[in-house]
Amino acid sequence: MTTPKLIWTTHKLADGWVLLCVEANLEQPGEPQAMLGFKRAVHPFHFDEASEPVVAFTHVIAEMTDAIMWGAAGHSALDHCLPRLRGLCA
Repeated sequence: MTTPKLIWTTHKLADGWVLLCVEANLEQPGEPQAMLGFKRAVHPFHFDEASEPVVAFTHVIAEMTDAIMWGAAGHSALDHCLPRLRGLCA
């Protein structure tokens, strides 16, 4: 499996909350577009109250990266099963 390209975005929510979004492009040649996404709302106060705010924010990003890569790895494993599930393999 090749490492999917990760696309990060943020969206401003009410009361200072920020929605962090990451999407993995799982598109393969000859296949329709396939995206896997993970979203998490955070508030700056969560980081302001931390003893190491940068480390706390980095930890959130690392957790999201791990989750999206875990999901992408599952997609790769599923790709190998689908032909069998569709009755295309013996």
